[in-house]
Amino acid sequence: MCIYTALNHCFVAQEQDKPQNLSTQIDALIEKDMYSDALIILEGQEASEEINTMKEKVYLNYGLFLEYRDSNVTNMRDKMNGALAQYVEVLKLNKDNEKAITEIEQILGIYSTFPDRSPDETIIAELKELGFQI
Repeated sequence: MCIYTALNHCFVAQEQDKPQNLSTQIDALIEKDMYSDALIILEGQEASEEINTMKEKVYLNYGLFLEYRDSNVTNMRDKMNGALAQYVEVLKLNKDNEKAITEIEQILGIYSTFPDRSPDETIIAELKELGFQI
């Protein structure tokens, strides 16, 4: 019986699943670049520090994928907005995540070299709420 169905994959959650088993499942999805599937599974879990740590990892890897490796999106603004949105989610979970902060600063630095370009207004608002100067 499927508990979660994501992109034609069936995931069965069992009461005896330990965080290590879930962590292994999430790591396998990250390896396959199946970030949305991993997030669907994690959203169905009871909130805990371990679940938040796994979400942080998924969001960070999703952002890195969108920024550097996603060949399905060729428009650079769309790529960077997608990556920034994921990094924002990372910082909502852990405001001290250095990798997310570094990637955001790098993207904003690139945008600053193009006076007529900027991230999406929604992303800008969220970044300002997190303390970024834009």
